[in-house]
Amino acid sequence: MKRILVLITLLALLAPSALLAQAADPMAGVMTWLHNNMSMEMGSVSIGGLSYSKVTLSPEISMGRLKLGLYLPVIYKDDLFNPSTWYAPGGNNEWDFGARYWGSGDYLHAALDVAADLILKVKYLEFGQPLADKFFVKVGSLHDLTIGHGLIMRNYRNDSDFPSVRRTGVNTGYDFGSFGFEALVNDLPIPDIVGARIYFRPIKGSKLAFGISGVADLAAASNLTDPSFALVKDNFMFLGSGADLDLPIIPKNEILSLRAFADAAITVPYVKNAFTWNSVSIPQGLQSSLIWGTGPKSWGAVAGFLGNVLFIDWRLEYRYFTGVFRPSFFDSTYENSRSFTVQKYLGYLAGPTPISLAPTTMGVYGEAAFSLLKDKLTFSAGYMWPWDPSVGFSLSAKADDELHASLIVRKGLIPVLDLAGAVYYDKRGLVNSLVDGTFQFFDENTAFAGEVDFPIPGTPNLSIAAIFKEIAQMNGSNIVYIDPTDPSKGIKMQPSITIETRFRL
Repeated sequence: MKRILVLITLLALLAPSALLAQAADPMAGVMTWLHNNMSMEMGSVSIGGLSYSKVTLSPEISMGRLKLGLYLPVIYKDDLFNPSTWYAPGGNNEWDFGARYWGSGDYLHAALDVAADLILKVKYLEFGQPLADKFFVKVGSLHDLTIGHGLIMRNYRNDSDFPSVRRTGVNTGYDFGSFGFEALVNDLPIPDIVGARIYFRPIKGSKLAFGISGVADLAAASNLTDPSFALVKDNFMFLGSGADLDLPIIPKNEILSLRAFADAAITVPYVKNAFTWNSVSIPQGLQSSLIWGTGPKSWGAVAGFLGNVLFIDWRLEYRYFTGVFRPSFFDSTYENSRSFTVQKYLGYLAGPTPISLAPTTMGVYGEAAFSLLKDKLTFSAGYMWPWDPSVGFSLSAKADDELHASLIVRKGLIPVLDLAGAVYYDKRGLVNSLVDGTFQFFDENTAFAGEVDFPIPGTPNLSIAAIFKEIAQMNGSNIVYIDPTDPSKGIKMQPSITIETRFRL
């Protein structure tokens, strides 16, 4: 029964494009479609300190602007044909499609399990782009979840620990003309992080939009494992809320575009149930004492421009933030740094650190990306230089700078070898860690990953790929800290390298 369900699922997912492809010439159309859209990967992968073998089918389907990539893996220990040895992400056997519930007549849980298993098969689904298209949707393993202009959330990754932890995120939006919305979740079956933005254009004939947005981490302290954090673990949330202005000056096109924007936002903890920390009682509800006293305490604002000139996309913005607020609070490094951030906020709520000592910071962030040689080479880089306005324009010792860089090389760029690959590196606190001697290439303030694809000479459809990334060490489903009682000392990070053989039909 299980194998029949798997076969039916694969046929249902692949049939539409295959039928379209074979309309003119059945066999030629099918073979052409398979060659262009179907690949298979075989290799090994390390998950939770254990080595597994894997066989994966990765069909890709394109229909106009709609792009769909599927991820159909069997990750196993010893026997490919023994499902009991297959890896189950999050304890879920993704290939049983509710089989353990059908026999007992529990049709509700069976249907939910079928839906969860099908969702895990979507590696990506894309249509349109935020701030550019009337409608956009992105589903799957995403590395650029963003709300609005990104003051609260920008380039958040839900695939930091893929494939040991697989999430199916959703980011979608629609522009109705006079108003519109954006919405996202980091994992459709079990969302931890959710967000939304609603915007209006009250002036008829004008593109000026006023927006309000919010993002929430519903389980901010879920990675804390030490018993000393028992009262915090399931009791702490982060809420971000903001308002923004958006004005497209020159609509996006291949030659020139320009957009002006301005945002203001706050981030604040929410406590589900009152508890005592360091002999201080922390009340239930929104911890407004961190953002307001005799006046505003922790908030941030940004204003700037973004657009493109020919093949160069660019962004330039001025930032100002106070207290414990930081721009792009939810970013590519958030998954690994969230526990330290919880501890930091606890220090201001019930610790020795008064909020009045939190720094005020100004900074300029610049970013540029360009694609050359028919998009075969793409490079992007961004950096924010923060400074303390009371001192001057020297680098602030209390605020983190930001570095973002990525490089993509596609097939056809490098003659003879025809290598392809990609790498990205994001880091907070780069310069200060170099100055004080604490710099680490891999730490909880870093997001790093990439891959290199080597074609095998004489076999045009066969290649060897090396996939590498930094991940947090895991003990089961728990992150391993250097000191579990003090998350600020960091997370034990480790490199993850996967070698796989790729075969394109």
